[in-house]
Amino acid sequence: MSILTLTTDLGYRDPYLAIVKAKLLSQNPGLQIIDLSCDIKDNNISDAAFILKNSLPYFPDNTIHLVAVKFIIDSNNLNKTSSIDNTRYLLTYYKRQYIICPDNGLFTLLDSTFNEPVYQLYYADNTKHHFFLKDVFVDTAIHILNKNKIEDIGILTGDYYKATQFESFVDGNILRGKGIYIDDFGNIITNITKQQFVDVVGKRRFTITLPGARISKILNTYDEVKHGQPLVLFNSFGNLEIAINGGSAQKMLCPRDIGSKFDFNLMIEFFD
Repeated sequence: MSILTLTTDLGYRDPYLAIVKAKLLSQNPGLQIIDLSCDIKDNNISDAAFILKNSLPYFPDNTIHLVAVKFIIDSNNLNKTSSIDNTRYLLTYYKRQYIICPDNGLFTLLDSTFNEPVYQLYYADNTKHHFFLKDVFVDTAIHILNKNKIEDIGILTGDYYKATQFESFVDGNILRGKGIYIDDFGNIITNITKQQFVDVVGKRRFTITLPGARISKILNTYDEVKHGQPLVLFNSFGNLEIAINGGSAQKMLCPRDIGSKFDFNLMIEFFD
């Protein structure tokens, strides 16, 4: 049985998602369609990349992933984003799985060393931009499911947008990181991995300074602190996570006026 996943910003109130699935199933009734995440907010391609990256290891070879999240170009920042072309649609085969997306920087957000072949997809009609998930991505997925050649629908290209993610780093006796994702519980997931923490901090004493709290121990479960108290742990993805037992770390620790421009910096000071 073939598997296809959807990562979109379509939500569930409107019929758009059902229309996409109906078109897929009309062409391949035995296809198993999984909503990876269909509620991406504010065209946040970083969220889409985080979700896909941490899901890929659980899917079998040749799964097809449709990621229909565009990168919104900030008119005040054209010099940095002018290489993005949201009317170009790309296909790659990464970790033995197919990924189809707009030219939005997704590939290098998945892997900063990404170096797999990338195909720019052909399409005949500019009206297909309006609902590209249905009119371009579904046709591409069906083409792959029918075991046709990729070269029939696309051309190799190295000219695609390569986005970069803020990397955690060591500054003297401080490990500096950043929040990269907030889940629906309000937990703040950072870009500091368990392996990096072990390599840098090891068994030395450390302090994590949060608004209104200083933490010097990494826990294994949320219930190791009282209800309403902050904690840090390594989650199932292997990332350092800031949480509140029974509450939302985002609401408690982030400025109220931060809106969609989420920016959470983390500092771990360690001592010999």
